[in-house]
Amino acid sequence: MVAARVRDAVVRALETVRERWPAWYRLLRYSAASCIVAPMTLALLFLLHSVAGWDAWHANLLSVSVGAVPAYLIDRYWVWRQSGRNRLWGEIVPFWVITVVGAAASTVAVNAAERWDNAGLLVLVNFGTYAVLWLVKFFILDRYLWPAARAAPEGRLRRTAGVAGT
Repeated sequence: MVAARVRDAVVRALETVRERWPAWYRLLRYSAASCIVAPMTLALLFLLHSVAGWDAWHANLLSVSVGAVPAYLIDRYWVWRQSGRNRLWGEIVPFWVITVVGAAASTVAVNAAERWDNAGLLVLVNFGTYAVLWLVKFFILDRYLWPAARAAPEGRLRRTAGVAGT
């Protein structure tokens, strides 16, 4: 019973956030998506570098590339709730450009950290770079790539139009 009440309270809180602060709701969903993709990317980086013995920049580039596929799919369909066909030049290419810029930044950072020959530091540097770029990527996706998801819900538009007398 306690678990059901807690779950219901969380659901109500999330619904309130979704209705009143849709950008914060998207940020929460974007965070949840990152909680899926980031550990996978970091684990792959660790395995490729520490276990397989790859150079840090090769391991980082491959791990970021592999993680970009589920990141795009989750962001597009779940976070920003886009449907329909994927637009090559309007969505896919810009998303991959953002990913490549992030991969380049994290690769430079990881390659610089490799000189200390510490796998834990390597993962920490990758994570830190990812964290800094994370908010920048959210802003670009929210403002430029999928701005239609930012539009006010229909109910709000009708109420606003009614108040204005139109």
